[in-house]
Amino acid sequence: MSGFDSICIRFKNIKEWQSPLSNTRTVPFVNSYLEVIKSCINDINTEYFWVFPSFMHCKEIEFDFIPEQFEKDQIHVWYTTHPLGGLNKEGHVLLIPTKQFKKQMKDLKFLRDFKDINYHEHSTLWQPFIMKVPFRLHDPIESYNNSENYFYKWIYNRDLNESELPNFYPSFWEDLKVYSWGKTKDIMLVPHRENIKQFYDFDRTVHFDLDYNVRVMDIIFISYDEPSAEKRYNELKAKYPRAKWLKNIQGQTMAYHEAAMMSETDYFFAVFPKIEIVDSFKFDFQPDRMKNACHYIFNCKNPVNGLEYGHGAVLLYNKKLTLQTLRPSLDFTLSAPHDHVPILSAINHFNQTPWLAWRTAFREVIKLCQMKATVESKYRLRKWCEPGTGDNANWVQKGALDAQAYYQKNSDNHEQLMLSYDFKWLKERYETEY
Repeated sequence: MSGFDSICIRFKNIKEWQSPLSNTRTVPFVNSYLEVIKSCINDINTEYFWVFPSFMHCKEIEFDFIPEQFEKDQIHVWYTTHPLGGLNKEGHVLLIPTKQFKKQMKDLKFLRDFKDINYHEHSTLWQPFIMKVPFRLHDPIESYNNSENYFYKWIYNRDLNESELPNFYPSFWEDLKVYSWGKTKDIMLVPHRENIKQFYDFDRTVHFDLDYNVRVMDIIFISYDEPSAEKRYNELKAKYPRAKWLKNIQGQTMAYHEAAMMSETDYFFAVFPKIEIVDSFKFDFQPDRMKNACHYIFNCKNPVNGLEYGHGAVLLYNKKLTLQTLRPSLDFTLSAPHDHVPILSAINHFNQTPWLAWRTAFREVIKLCQMKATVESKYRLRKWCEPGTGDNANWVQKGALDAQAYYQKNSDNHEQLMLSYDFKWLKERYETEY
């Protein structure tokens, strides 16, 4: 058996094997193998030293190995080629020449930076399997945080087959990082950290190309009393056969909940009768798997005042967040975490009738008055209240000015402001005024 010094690197929450060498120093894993070795190198007293982790069952390693003369300045690395082990040549069992390592360590960032490395294949060398955690698309972070504490975890979309996970094992010679695969990052290898909010909390990520099937999100067409509903739905259905129609649900919250229940996917596109989908919008957007769960708001063109922002746009709703929103504020979508996507989705033909023009303007201006004043929100408010162009532009301005006056009178009365969320109340007010 070798008389060389040895370093056993200890990992928490992984089964440990007793070192087969008597002269072994056990140290905790911190950041990377390289950092651990650098911290211990001055305590090494032999020409070579062994390095291996506590989780590695090393009984099949020949620790009496002595390098040949032409190999004396090489790092010798043993790595597994077992088909279930996960391939990575930057293995866990190493014999390192002490003097050469000291000479080069200031210039080392990775194992591969060492001048001369001799890789040894080993067909049965065991390394621990990585935990596999399938996630539901509505909240990958929740699946990660609720899974067992383990040094790395495969986080993958449950719509994929487990066999699609790549034959890969992380390198511990580098700092811990998130590895991801494929255009949508439905496969990730993530180190353990307590209670993260999103995978972007990790400082470093590495991405690889990989082809796999990605499920498109359902499209739910939501209508109430809009005269163009049937025409718009038929146009949508002809182009996107997966579209479904939700009709005549009173109350916006109830309508969104029903739409979520109708959806068979964890996100769904919400489309409304007042909007004309632009040809460039393909309903193929995918939520960011590394981000916290949220709704996505696209842009929409206002033909009356020329504004282009999220008002009236196609929305991509997170099904879980939608069903959890029981008492929304003035805007249902903004009552949960949300993100803006600067992609034009539609033109908002809300000005088809005087009633729709007035109602839409009234509701939007109440929300603009309520939100924190910014340069952008002030500009939008001014544009709504100015004369516009096109059909029923005068009714748009009337609705905006009526809303502004109503807000000034009721700005401190939340219950009165929330009436603008009720289409029945809006109808009665409109008919009373006009």
